[in-house]
Amino acid sequence: MSTTSTEKKTVVFLGPKGTYSHQAAIQQFSHLDTIIYSPTSTIPECFSELETNSSVSYAAVPLENSTNGQVVFSYDLLRDRMLDDSCTIDGHRIIPQLEVIGEQYVAITHCLISPVADIKLKNIEDFKLVRVFSHPQVWGQVAKYMSKLKNQCPNTKFETIDTSSTSDAVLRAIEKQKTDQTSQPGDILNIAIAGETAAHLYDAHIVDDAINDRLGNTTRFLILKKLDDKEYPPQPPNVSKMHVNLLMFTLELDDPGSLVDVLNVLKEYSLNMSSISSRPYNSGQNDRKWQYIFYIEYDSDPQNTNMKTFYEEINERCVKWCLWGSFPRNEKYYQ
Repeated sequence: MSTTSTEKKTVVFLGPKGTYSHQAAIQQFSHLDTIIYSPTSTIPECFSELETNSSVSYAAVPLENSTNGQVVFSYDLLRDRMLDDSCTIDGHRIIPQLEVIGEQYVAITHCLISPVADIKLKNIEDFKLVRVFSHPQVWGQVAKYMSKLKNQCPNTKFETIDTSSTSDAVLRAIEKQKTDQTSQPGDILNIAIAGETAAHLYDAHIVDDAINDRLGNTTRFLILKKLDDKEYPPQPPNVSKMHVNLLMFTLELDDPGSLVDVLNVLKEYSLNMSSISSRPYNSGQNDRKWQYIFYIEYDSDPQNTNMKTFYEEINERCVKWCLWGSFPRNEKYYQ
């Protein structure tokens, strides 16, 4: 249930401004005039700011990409918080300090961006060295494009440099180009792969647009709030009546069929599972390295009166489990 307030609320996102994370935050809260958008340097900082900074109310964090799959930073941060000793424990259930209240889908359209005006695609082969800056997730989304570009410039050396975000890539390219123009003018070009918004925001120039290897590339973001904050913001207009639930759990080691037992509970209650994944973890209680925590998402009707008994059965079958949230499915999921 949402409540409204005239008090200013801050949402943190992976910065600087102009990132896809910034876009996700805007999509979630643009219908509210009480939101302050605050960039952070890393995804872990988004979590820690929300947990420890009383002036921060929400966080927008990337979870998965339709081309690259999991954003493992976020998956592992959820895992680590579920297993943290500071969480409340109710039977086998772990209750974390944060709660997922929404999701956003951002279309990812990468551009090749130059700090130098009037650079055309055909001019890139004139440089001895081209440094390409971008976020690590981007390389897998533009691999074919970059291979083709390198083949078109056989006498040019290319270096790829990881940055904390795509907007940071544009800033780094601008900064490095200023340095290189002083020391080695004309020999080196620094470019970035980022979105159109970042190019416009930082007065850079688009050399080539829509360079994704696959059309329809989309990143999904989660919106989180503090669990003890009982004020829920109004949802954006493009959400469905169906809810999606994010559940994490661990199982007994060497217990054949234990995962199937959990999944059969979903079948018994006619709950459609939309995703399943796992990440390794170390419980600290034994020397076994290959232990896994499972993540499942499933749809539910918020009016379903059987969910209480559903979770009672989950509790019986899991060593530990954590419901991170039940939140409206964004309509963009179906598009």
